[in-house]
Amino acid sequence: MYTNVWNPPQAKIDLSSVSDQKNQKRSPDKTNWLAPVQACNYTRKSAEDKLGLDKPKRPLTPFFKFMAQMRPALLAKNPGISAKDAIAWTSKHWQQLDSETKTQMAKEYEKDLEDYRKIKAMYESSLTEQQKADIKRVKEEMAMAKEKRKLKAEYKELGKPKKPMSSYLLYIKSRKDSIQGKTLKEYQEQVKADWFRLSESDKVKFEKEAQALMMKYKKDMEAWELKMISQGRVDLVRSKPVREKKTKSLEKSQ
Repeated sequence: MYTNVWNPPQAKIDLSSVSDQKNQKRSPDKTNWLAPVQACNYTRKSAEDKLGLDKPKRPLTPFFKFMAQMRPALLAKNPGISAKDAIAWTSKHWQQLDSETKTQMAKEYEKDLEDYRKIKAMYESSLTEQQKADIKRVKEEMAMAKEKRKLKAEYKELGKPKKPMSSYLLYIKSRKDSIQGKTLKEYQEQVKADWFRLSESDKVKFEKEAQALMMKYKKDMEAWELKMISQGRVDLVRSKPVREKKTKSLEKSQ
């Protein structure tokens, strides 16, 4: 394989072209921008990965291979560089790379791709019907999850009101200081037990707060939906309105 395609003397790289001062402001955890697996799998697990199947990995393209070779030198000079700046920097120097090296890299990539296709065909023929069904199911679940994330991001961008906390969650919030010295599980069990032991009169305080928040949420949602309708986004409007629920404890107190 081409482990030594990029020859430093042929391509003079000015690492100072990326500002050290700018990079020092970035968190070091942003430096993992070029792991080969990430470049190949786009940072997310495939359905096969989730099922523990050893699916063949598609080879890196010449550009991503070049980027992987440049990574150590670039990170050594700019340890806090972001993915965006790293790709921009690498793109600039990729354009400056001599045509002979690029041609050689392209030829080796085609050979790698041919080998990959053969191995992939063997892998696919080895799958059982159950494994194929599982892969299909997980892919559908991943697609649905992706759509939910996109919708959630869109709601946030459009300023959709957030559903308020229930009376129980408000109580948990009021007890956040009691977590000190306890594990999360111990804290949850303790707060849950205390909630059940709480008197009806004490619970009413949290239930009234929850109802007030729900009333405000309902009004905010109605205003937001009217705005969405005026913008032609009827698809984001609920088919059923939010309804307030009176708890038994609150009804008894009235």
